[in-house]
Amino acid sequence: MIPLSDFFRMREKPTEAIIQLLESVTLGTDGAHYKHLDTRQRIMELDNPLFLSLERNEKVYGNVTFCRRGSSWYIRYFAFDSAVQSAGKKKSKSKARGLKKELNDFFDTALTMEGGAKISSFYAYIDPRNAKSVWMSDNFGFKKVGSLATQTFSRKSPRSSVHVERIEDWNQISKFIEDSFSGLHYYFADQTKKAPFYVVRDENQEIIACAKISVANWKFERLPGRFGGVLVKLIPFIPILRKLIQPKMHSFIVPEAVFIKENKPSVLEELFEGMLEMEKKNLLIWWVDFNDELYASIRNRVKWGVLNKLLGVNEVDIVSKSLETSPSKEKKVFYTSGFDFI
Repeated sequence: MIPLSDFFRMREKPTEAIIQLLESVTLGTDGAHYKHLDTRQRIMELDNPLFLSLERNEKVYGNVTFCRRGSSWYIRYFAFDSAVQSAGKKKSKSKARGLKKELNDFFDTALTMEGGAKISSFYAYIDPRNAKSVWMSDNFGFKKVGSLATQTFSRKSPRSSVHVERIEDWNQISKFIEDSFSGLHYYFADQTKKAPFYVVRDENQEIIACAKISVANWKFERLPGRFGGVLVKLIPFIPILRKLIQPKMHSFIVPEAVFIKENKPSVLEELFEGMLEMEKKNLLIWWVDFNDELYASIRNRVKWGVLNKLLGVNEVDIVSKSLETSPSKEKKVFYTSGFDFI
């Protein structure tokens, strides 16, 4: 067990106060502004969670939630009440410095602790335009180790395909996913095994494409991109955009473990569009490593839709804290779980 100061509490199950704090968070600063509308449900679905909370007088002032994935711990939530965030006041700055020291001690102790479960690294995904996320990364010694693309795929009226099939059985798809992705960094199957899955079959009923999906529900206060603030206000008055995005309650697909035989762009479009049609959605957001072989091959050969033309591809940083003092020269490709973004 990692030793804690009197200010922190560690739990494997969340209290109602922790859930309420995490539900209150609006994400983003200089890029998109949005809230996750399914936070309470997602907290209950976390894989092997650990909740580290800053508490005093039965009030939760902050929480860092980890998903313990082998020796690598993913930082799922990093949220603090305004009372402990620096807002330019002397008292707030003092609290922020105290918080920084407490958490730095926790991270350093966890990485160097002898015995028990060994922790080799902590990792997180951050928006490089989000000042709060960058503050966390810089102040706790996290280093950028990779980059993800935030790739949209949108259709006003998705077309159906007789070749696209939804399945619920992990065993039908596990070989394709394990063979393709188990060797990537940060591949953990706890969430990936959860249905639903989609496949494309050829004329001989052989699987030539597959993906696992999650469905996200967000409230957008600002969209990413240069004109994101204006665009979110104009959407109700623009018919084609009104069909693609509903800012107050937007539901969209998040794929992962996307496999396309021979990396054919036409097959990827058929898979994505078929998924949208069957799920009755108009937007898909795919978080994928820029170095992913499939994405690098088809990035400039797919008709991604009108939102891609308006918003472009926004970058997300993969950051990690470990005992390694020098970055590896190995070209790493990172697996991204769609669940981690919803």
